Amino acid sequence: GLTSAKDLTQTEVPNNSIPFSFAFDDEGQLLVAEAFGAAGVPNVEAGGSVSLYNDLDSFIPTIKSEVTTTEVTTCWVRYNPKKACAFTTNNGGGSISSMKVRDGKLHLVEDVAAQLDTPIDFDFSSDYEFLYALSTGHLLSDDLALRQPAIFVYKVSSDCGLEKIQEITEGIPSEADRELNSLGVVNGVVGLAIF
Repeated sequence: GLTSAKDLTQTEVPNNSIPFSFAFDDEGQLLVAEAFGAAGVPNVEAGGSVSLYNDLDSFIPTIKSEVTTTEVTTCWVRYNPKKACAFTTNNGGGSISSMKVRDGKLHLVEDVAAQLDTPIDFDFSSDYEFLYALSTGHLLSDDLALRQPAIFVYKVSSDCGLEKIQEITEGIPSEADRELNSLGVVNGVVGLAIF
């Protein structure tokens, strides 16, 4: 796409949260996943949130609706146009949350639609029937040899539910195969591409 001559506008986000990722629904409304905390100071007691913005062509977009979850470190948001569902990974909460977009508003379906260890990335199959989520395995154990990243495969229901149908570990290197960086953190598997 091309940039336009239109000036960019900075918009305040709710509760001083930290915008992390975005997606668009069928009506072109903007879904923004917001992590916990204000001004970069984490508050692990606060849940993440997703806001639905409309009037994107106006000078200042407005929040049409907002959903707050009990889960922390809400990172990635994806929209499923076939089911009118939105899902978020909650890295710190070890979960995926589900929402329904109905009547132009966002509605929380489940704070925890699925549990998995440190979800870092996810995406839908090309037919939007399945959701693939990458788990880093960071929190499974203090022993690096027991930390095993995995790809979780979920069937997406029409009511925005997730049913786990497969867990894939074969061919994914464990964290024991990695070295600690200068901060004492393992830089393992961090991305997922679905074709």
